[in-house]
Amino acid sequence: MCKIARRQITRIVGTSCLAAALALPTAAAAAPHTLAQQRTTGVPADTPAPPPYTPPAPQPNTPGPNTPAPNTPKPNTPAPNTPGSEQPKSPGAPSSGGTTSAPGTGGPTTSQSPPQLPPNTKKEVEAKIAALNVPEDVKQKLRDGLNKALNAIQDPLTSAAAKAEYTRVVTEINNALKIIQSPTTSPADKATYTKLVRGINESVRLSLDPKIAPADRDVYRRLAADLANSMKGIQNPKLSPAQRAYAVKVLEGISDGLLAAQNSTTAPKKAADVQQIQKTLQESSAALATLQDPNAPQQAKDAAKKTLDDRAASVQNPKYQEFLAEVKRYNPSDACLAAIDSRTNQAGWPQGSLWGLTDDACSDTLTQAVGDNSSRWNPLFQCVQQNAFSTCLVYIPQD
Repeated sequence: MCKIARRQITRIVGTSCLAAALALPTAAAAAPHTLAQQRTTGVPADTPAPPPYTPPAPQPNTPGPNTPAPNTPKPNTPAPNTPGSEQPKSPGAPSSGGTTSAPGTGGPTTSQSPPQLPPNTKKEVEAKIAALNVPEDVKQKLRDGLNKALNAIQDPLTSAAAKAEYTRVVTEINNALKIIQSPTTSPADKATYTKLVRGINESVRLSLDPKIAPADRDVYRRLAADLANSMKGIQNPKLSPAQRAYAVKVLEGISDGLLAAQNSTTAPKKAADVQQIQKTLQESSAALATLQDPNAPQQAKDAAKKTLDDRAASVQNPKYQEFLAEVKRYNPSDACLAAIDSRTNQAGWPQGSLWGLTDDACSDTLTQAVGDNSSRWNPLFQCVQQNAFSTCLVYIPQD
């Protein structure tokens, strides 16, 4: 797997009231679960003018998302599973309560006791997973994530901070499953909470995948913890329906993007693009965590809000609309347009949009676009077909 930035990230909707929504207290009892669906607007920054198109040199081979990390330790670096190999802190990591060493890497533990789960938690969660209206392979992944989290909590090599985070994650997953099974929860809200549980669970699974580098596992652990805390926050009865809807869209975007980036049929096809999309999703998650942090400086909150607002406004961006109109000139299928729209909502313009253009459903459309030398978008289409799309942003035409 490509090394990924430790900021966390996916499709995000943010408006002027999103910051207020996410900054409200999160510790509250479950509220009626009516989650409005709406979008916001905004305009990202302009892209620099492109030089004449010259196909970039082939990208060096980098590990894919399922490639084991090299086993050869760097000089003067403790090998994995060696006591003292503490991992660096990820954005938003707790400042006390133990180190942020990834479980299983031999990081030091502390004397602070993490919160405890009730003794019947495993059976309770497994029973709720079994009752979900999802395919069996999804249930199996949820069970796998649960077991990995519980094993990490019991592992003496897991730091107190990590144990506390996994404990909160399991607790919030259990609470969400209760909401899903409640007869008073609407079908739409059941679907929303199911999606969020799947996204959190996927982060847990990646954070405990021995094939992933320890520092990257630490980032996924923080992502899982942030998503779990945010999912608890949307149950705050003090939130207005509109505020809750904005917060839900942020969470759904991160979860959707994370799942799409790990799905073999929708994941970026080139390693450099996998890394870029994961970085984008992590940035969104870190921004969300900053907005929720009551101790974050106002300047940091403002920057985080701008990140979310810009990503949320991607589908209204005039340059994206121009790109979409150009794609439509080549008679794309509905599946192609849906892929572009979904990826844009998850990872923004332009990275998410170009990710969508590389979908198999857009293959014929992209081939036609590459053959049209009369279009000023042709250099971009050529680059996307031949290279990692994350290297092609410079070929977006300017007015």
